[in-house]
Amino acid sequence: MDSGHLRIRFWYPWLAKSAAAINLTAVVLSFLFLVRIGHGSLGERMSYIVSNETAVIWSWGSGILATTTMTGIFCVLLLVLDQRYRAILQMALMIWITGAATGILHDLIQMTVIPALSQLFLQVPTENLAQTIIQWEKLLVRWAGVFGFTCYAISGLIYTAVMFRTNHFPDRLARYSFGVWTFLLLSAVLVRWLTPFFPWMTTLSLLALVPWFWQLGRYRFSRRKYDKWGSWFRGGISNILYCDETG
Repeated sequence: MDSGHLRIRFWYPWLAKSAAAINLTAVVLSFLFLVRIGHGSLGERMSYIVSNETAVIWSWGSGILATTTMTGIFCVLLLVLDQRYRAILQMALMIWITGAATGILHDLIQMTVIPALSQLFLQVPTENLAQTIIQWEKLLVRWAGVFGFTCYAISGLIYTAVMFRTNHFPDRLARYSFGVWTFLLLSAVLVRWLTPFFPWMTTLSLLALVPWFWQLGRYRFSRRKYDKWGSWFRGGISNILYCDETG
């Protein structure tokens, strides 16, 4: 077993459980501060953002941290799932990174541009400014809700398909993964007509991933010998990555 794989076995459980903890933190902050942003009149929403600006910014920031740790999990899964499908997994990872970049940019805009527009609207509540803010909100929902959710869901479903094809990978985790990404894909389809519920959809998706990441952290992945290109062979040199439940 090479030193690189030993390092993966050492820090992977901590990464998976940290992702679960960070997602749970993001869920709590979203329930407390973000779900109210999607409801009420424009003036009420802007007033709420200005009154709770620090909490709102921290809540969106926790979303960025959650996205970053989830990307780390998918990078590790690229290494530990069946390497016969490595090219497919690499494609799925690039789709995920595209969605993650979209999500992070969305959160950064929510942390910087929207609070500034909210403050300006309360000071100078003109009709043109109101229309500008509404257009920004619609754009952000389509950006992160439609495009971002679709990228996450497609990538997650591709990873899930490889999980089912990976020997010794727990079927219950693969089935749970299929349910999560199917829900997210359905959310991507419906969010265009359910714009006020976009924060709820995001929060519920993060919540659904908490037990999945935690269970992933309870498994350790190990492998047998492989060549330097990552090709896997049957017989004397195994082509299987397998995981054993540690507790």
